[in-house]
Amino acid sequence: MPTKTAPPPQTQPLEVLPVREEKVLITWTAPERTFKTRDKEFWVTAIAILILVSVILFFVKEFFLILALMALIFLYYVLSTVPPGNIQNKITTKGIYVGSTHCYNWDFLKRYWFKTQFDQTILSLETKINFPRVISLIIPLKYRKKIEKIMNKYLPYEESPPGFVDKLTAWTINRLPLEDKNSTSPKKSEKK
Repeated sequence: MPTKTAPPPQTQPLEVLPVREEKVLITWTAPERTFKTRDKEFWVTAIAILILVSVILFFVKEFFLILALMALIFLYYVLSTVPPGNIQNKITTKGIYVGSTHCYNWDFLKRYWFKTQFDQTILSLETKINFPRVISLIIPLKYRKKIEKIMNKYLPYEESPPGFVDKLTAWTINRLPLEDKNSTSPKKSEKK
């Protein structure tokens, strides 16, 4: 008995969707992170506090906590003595490029705001992903208005309220200053 084969399905042409071309809106070169050199007075104070806290922790037998504190002081020392490298950042119609390796699409970003740290303007971006939660980019002051105008097209401007760690850090810095706020450069004595 002859078998009937089904007729081949009729294919319709695929609908071609327009591709949104990526366009660079602004590009700038800036340091990777904020940077401020610390003077000898700062490090003497920090190490003195570390020694006092370490002695207290030694009597409580918290040896790993002592090592962790020493590691943190060493990390901060390295970060404040080695200047950061420069990277090129850009804002496009697709998203924000940090250096040449990371691209954050507009779909993954929630909001943005500006802040100042160590006399540098920082563009902060909150993400929808867990890591990194906030992206911080140093921007030249001359580009702030242009970047703000571009960012308003894609994200809402909304400053982040300070969290628990921010409040604790501010409280500690106000109560326990490690350097003189009035002096901007270390004092040098002249010998004759």
